[in-house]
Amino acid sequence: MNSDKPENNRSLKDFLTNPIVKTDNKALQYSGLGIQLSGTILIFVLIGIWLDKKFETNFIFTLILAFVGFAGGFYSFFLTIQNLTKKEKEAKEKKAKELRDKMNQK
Repeated sequence: MNSDKPENNRSLKDFLTNPIVKTDNKALQYSGLGIQLSGTILIFVLIGIWLDKKFETNFIFTLILAFVGFAGGFYSFFLTIQNLTKKEKEAKEKKAKELRDKMNQK
């Protein structure tokens, strides 16, 4: 069967650069933030444990790097939340403006 649908005639560049499934789910955008925060802390703690074993210290590197990991992870978390909130607010304002313009045209 020969189909003339435009989505079937996608180029390789379009296929590789544009996602097949577009997700606008807000929960999906926020879901990775906890994993990112905990992953950052875990990486710094593991580096601290390795340094404590290498330099034969009790737990000083682990403690310091755990706090550094938490601070860095939380800063990244904060910036991401701020960015997502800004994008969501801009999208709502754009939608409201389009609706007002549509109502004024009638």
